[in-house]
Amino acid sequence: MRLQSTSFGHGEEIPQRHGKKIRNVSPQLAWDGAPAETRSLALSLVDNDPVARRYLHWLVSDLNPAVTSFEEGAAARGLPGGARELTDYAGPFPPSGTHEYDFTLYALDIETTGLSVGCTLDQFSRAIAGHVLATASLVGTFTKKR
Repeated sequence: MRLQSTSFGHGEEIPQRHGKKIRNVSPQLAWDGAPAETRSLALSLVDNDPVARRYLHWLVSDLNPAVTSFEEGAAARGLPGGARELTDYAGPFPPSGTHEYDFTLYALDIETTGLSVGCTLDQFSRAIAGHVLATASLVGTFTKKR
């Protein structure tokens, strides 16, 4: 499975417009290669910097596997394919310096995670345990500008 973006490449700087304190626009994302038995997709955006302690910036679940992309700004306009935002998109906003942000797409063998809006990353991880068929990651960096 593959996850990519026209907004930034793997390992590259995420444009400032996607930052929470700038325009807070979710980036364009596209994916392919989900296993045939996939019944839903989920997406997380996590700050992996040790200082951030895996801070959750976005969590989406219950996405129809026929959907293969989100347009830039989709979080503000409504996501396609029955996707449910368990947390609103909150773009990168490191307290200082440069942090790494990991977008991870999960192919699941369940149609719904059964989670409520506002759930935590730990609750999400427990709900999908044993149901992940494949994952794909896209990592970008974001630097706080003075």
